Amino acid sequence: MNITKEDNGNLSAIIHINIGEDDYLEPVNKQLADYRKKTSMPGFRPGKVPIGLIRKMYGKKILAEEVNKTVSEALNNYIIENKLNVLGYPLPNTEKTTTLDFDHQKDFDFYFDIGTAPDFEFDLSDKIQVPYYKIKVSKEDVDKAIEDIKVRYGTEEYPEKAEQTDGLQGTFIELNADHNPVGNGVTNKSYFRISDIKLKTIANKFVGKGAGDSVDFNPMKAFDDKSKVESLLNLQETTQDKLSSEYRFEIEKVVRSADAEPGEELYKKVYPNEDLKTEEEFRNKISEDLEKHFASDTDNQFLNDAIDELLKTTTIELPDDFMKRWLVESNEGKITAQQVEEQYDSYGKSVRWSLIENKLRETYGDKASASDEEIRNEVRKYFVTPGETYKPSQQVEDVVNNILSNQEEKQRIYSSLLNLKLAGLFKENIGLKEKEVTSEKFIEITSKIKK
Repeated sequence: MNITKEDNGNLSAIIHINIGEDDYLEPVNKQLADYRKKTSMPGFRPGKVPIGLIRKMYGKKILAEEVNKTVSEALNNYIIENKLNVLGYPLPNTEKTTTLDFDHQKDFDFYFDIGTAPDFEFDLSDKIQVPYYKIKVSKEDVDKAIEDIKVRYGTEEYPEKAEQTDGLQGTFIELNADHNPVGNGVTNKSYFRISDIKLKTIANKFVGKGAGDSVDFNPMKAFDDKSKVESLLNLQETTQDKLSSEYRFEIEKVVRSADAEPGEELYKKVYPNEDLKTEEEFRNKISEDLEKHFASDTDNQFLNDAIDELLKTTTIELPDDFMKRWLVESNEGKITAQQVEEQYDSYGKSVRWSLIENKLRETYGDKASASDEEIRNEVRKYFVTPGETYKPSQQVEDVVNNILSNQEEKQRIYSSLLNLKLAGLFKENIGLKEKEVTSEKFIEITSKIKK
């Protein structure tokens, strides 16, 4: 066997594997002997069919399997032994690899295209400047939180007829141009407040309606809020074209809320482990909670900003032509070359960040990674009262094992832990430009960044 590598461009190469009869003859003969033992044919005792006949019947199939197996193992071993940092996986070079003739050939040549990860310089330092927003909790933030609490802990009544401030529970049904339900169209049970409807002419159609009544309308025109309508209709990426359709809302229930009254009873419901007596104590506790909530939001934004800055300041080339071809072929017809071209900038960004993540793990170890035990500890927290320590229990461990057997859930927990660690690592090693902002300003800033 002979294996060579020839560079054919920046970060791309062709691996040539030549295998001869000596590389596969022994396992082929062993396979033929095994087939002979298992084959029964009229006129021959079991296991005594002539080997020549067995070769004629099964030889070509066995030869093809052994050659492909030998090539696959040789390719993988060559990549490992030569420490090639391959992106994606090798792709057959169809231009150089000719049609194989297993009836007459004894030597076989295989060619594979590979793309390799680049060497690049990378270092965390205070030269990298990233904004870190500190949200100042305002009186208005606390007031809004209290209003939300009063609604959440309020009581509900179910009057016969709706008023402007009531909510409606029912089902959305997609309609066609003739205002008839669309067969296999969108239907979704949902809830909204009449006061959330921006277009008053439509809002007024619901006033005075009750259970069993229905109203036909266009939700996008009524609410003028894409994300809200997506939520109300439970629209996914595949059903975005339904966003501007007409719908019938069949009312099942009118819901009238009465806000909870401020006082010790409410304070105890919201904070059962606290002994809050006055409104001032209640407001202070809410302010503390908002600070913690905002800190989580600002950490997430800081991490996103830090990643963007690291990608901007780190030069990482990729074997673009190879990667585009690999994306098309590895997705087996689910994505076209044109779609890859349109989305390649986003994909290339994720690959470059993955390479930076690997460098961070090599340099900072546990500070830039999350172990299986850390993931398990995170799940164990579900079964521990705040302030207490975990006491080992086989029953809990069985539940933990069951939760982590779901790979999507395990990956979600891993990503959450990793984000916390990376945010902490960046805070320690890069330059932070602290900026105090209001919650409204922070929302405005993050909205612009997303766009």
